[in-house]
Amino acid sequence: MTRHTAMASLATLVLCLVAFPTAARAEGRSENFQTYCTPCHGDDGKADTEQGKKKGARDLTKKKWQASVKDDRLIESITKGRGKMPAFGKKLSEDEIKALVKDVRDLKATS
Repeated sequence: MTRHTAMASLATLVLCLVAFPTAARAEGRSENFQTYCTPCHGDDGKADTEQGKKKGARDLTKKKWQASVKDDRLIESITKGRGKMPAFGKKLSEDEIKALVKDVRDLKATS
């Protein structure tokens, strides 16, 4: 590989990393949401994923549910798990869990 080809490949890689962030980050959600929440709840929070359907994951976009659940409960659910949802308290810091709560709140539908 020539030096020019190597530099062009490196420039392409950097451009891809900058110009094409993950869908969750592009929508303002954290990388942790993508890692820990998306497999069941999906990028859009509607739980329309294979794992989400198998586990009966909650649609996080429902306005009525969003209004009925307090942040403390979301923090507890993320930290300790709930039903078939695993606990993430040993994997995530308190600040990361609070950021996930913000991500969940950002999913609220307008209807």
